[in-house]
Formats: sequence, C-alpha cells, structure tokens
Amino acid sequence: MRALVAMGERSASQVRALEGCSAQLHGSVVHFALVQRPDIDFDPADPAHAQDVLLRVHAFSCNYREKGRLLQAARRPEGGYLVLGSEFAGTVVKVGSGVQDLQPGDRVFGDGAVDATSAHPGLSTQRGSQELQVLPRAKLMRFPATMPFADAAAFSVGAQTAYSMVRRLHPARGAQIAVTAATSNTSLFVIQALVARGHAVHALTTSAAAVPRLRAMGVKDCCVLARSEDADPVLQDYLAAHGMAKFDAVVDPFMDIYLRKLVRHLQRGGSYITCGVYQQFSEEEPDAFMEQGLPLAEVFSLIIRKNISLVGNNLGTTGDLAEALADHGAGRLPVPLDSVTGPGGLAGFVQRTWLVPGRQGKVVFSYAADERGGQP
Repeated sequence: MRALVAMGERSASQVRALEGCSAQLHGSVVHFALVQRPDIDFDPADPAHAQDVLLRVHAFSCNYREKGRLLQAARRPEGGYLVLGSEFAGTVVKVGSGVQDLQPGDRVFGDGAVDATSAHPGLSTQRGSQELQVLPRAKLMRFPATMPFADAAAFSVGAQTAYSMVRRLHPARGAQIAVTAATSNTSLFVIQALVARGHAVHALTTSAAAVPRLRAMGVKDCCVLARSEDADPVLQDYLAAHGMAKFDAVVDPFMDIYLRKLVRHLQRGGSYITCGVYQQFSEEEPDAFMEQGLPLAEVFSLIIRKNISLVGNNLGTTGDLAEALADHGAGRLPVPLDSVTGPGGLAGFVQRTWLVPGRQGKVVFSYAADERGGQP
C-alpha cells in the first residue's frame, strides 16, 4: 500500500520513494515522498476488531494544522518519517463481526465527531494518505456514489466544523455576520451554510482577487483588508457604507489575526465563534498585520463590558456532518475544491497545499484512475 510521508534529510537518504520532492518551510527543508508500506492484515473474525472496518483510500487531502507536525518530523534528530493526511475518501474492504451497517464496496469518509459520548473523539485518523486503513466503525460515515472521491476527500473536516459553528452560533434572522479569512477552507463552507439559511454574510479577506468568487457565492458584500494598512478605518468605512453600526456576529478560523481587530466592531450582546489560530510556529517572522488591534487586556475588558459571547469550536458532531452531507446532496453545499492531482503530481500537491497563496478550496491527491472520483 502507498502513503504520503514527510521527513528530514537523514531519513530521505534512506527511504526508497516511488516519488519525491522537497520544500522549504519555515526555515527547514522538508522532504516529501510517496512510499510503499506493508499491507495490513485484517481478520474480520478477530474479537479485537469486531467494531472495526478495513478500507481502501482512493483520495486524500491535508489540512493547515499538519504543517506543525510535519515540521517536527523533519527536524527530529533520530530521523523517521510521518504519514500525512487529515481527510480521506475510500471504499470498505472488510468489516468486523460486530459491524452490521457497512459492507464491502460502501463509500466512506471520516467522521471527526467530538460528541461527549463518543468513545473515539476527534479526527478518524491523521494518516489519511495510507491506502489501507483499519478504523472504528464509529469514525466513518457513508457517502453516496454521486459524490466523487475527490470531493469527498475535501469535505468532512471543513463541513463538519462549519456546520458545528453555524449551529452553535445560532444567528437570529436578519443578523449581520462577518466571516473572516473568507478564502480559507472552513470559511468557504461557513459562508455557503449561512447563505443557504438566508443570513446576511459579510466576507472579510486580504485577497482582492477572491472578491468575484465570494460575491458569486451570495455574500452581501466583501470587505478587503490590505495587510500593509491599518484595518480599523477600513472596517469603520465598510460598516458605515452598509448602514451598520456594528456586526451582530463573527465567525473566525484565525482568532490570533482577527479578534483584536473585530471585538470593537461587534454589537453589545454579540457572538464571536472561532475554531483556531494562524500562527502555529514559534519561528514565524513578526507580522505587522497580525499585531494590529487592541491590546489583549482591552479585548477581554470589552468582551465582559459588552456581554459578548466568545465561543471556541473543535470539529463538530455526527449530526453536523450528516446535515452538511444532506445539504451537499440537495445542491446547497458545493465542495470548495482547488485542484486534484495524483501519482506523478506530488510536487504540485505539496506546493498548492502549503506554499501557494490565493488558493481557494482544498487540494486533493487521488490514487484513483479517474481523478474526479470514478470507480478505481
């Protein structure tokens, strides 16, 4: 079976790669390779695997947070490699004796549910590129044959997170909602979910080139923030131009960039929901745009004085993912897909996943002959 791995120089000289490339990330050279690993032996009659499923991955994608993990792997003095992939789509090969609702041939992707009652909270796997996987039945969801493998491999994490955030935000009808980092994968899902429910969405972005696409998605308008200029007067002018004093709610995937800028532009009693931070690496160079905004002490003071609800969100529930999949099937939730590549295109996959600015949607690596997800 094949897998995509990341490693440092020491291991790269020892690993036999089917395909390889290197990239400079945060001052380190990271080596990527498509490697052949031993197949997995799975006995459906083994009681230890009664609730498990053996599946074959046909397509996978990586997420932003993986960059920190692969950098650690590349810098390990003892060597070794890290198998990558946060999202995948595949077909069931075998099921354990206790699995009654899946059968060989069913198409599945990961269910990253963090329900309090879940025995396996969080991502299904962080080795999604590995062609053969043994995973708990509870961490998989079936998707229909009308959904290509490539689309499915770019769906579950972003859709589940977005639908959880919208559910927990529970905006009132007529609310004016700002969605930051509007071209990020999570925000693209959030925007579509909010628009489908009739909410007024204001897309905040540093990419002027993305404005036509965002408007085509149905946002009320776009506020373009230049990284070289102070964001506060731009936000004030935008609100005034649209007849608003402040936003009613904010959905933000990168709170370390936007919280200090936006809390003063949020209504009393408003809500601010966030699912992550941008600066995950201690060696990041200082960024003047990130440092803009109120001091944190003033931010916390305003949150208290204005009765603002600040909500942290991690993934979502099985119900959130099921609702997103139903909306996709009804045509209300297209998958934000940037590009699809396969064997022979590893360098392009790495470049567009982690190094190319202005990407809009996920980059997918497909093992299938039909890169848009036909039956392999």
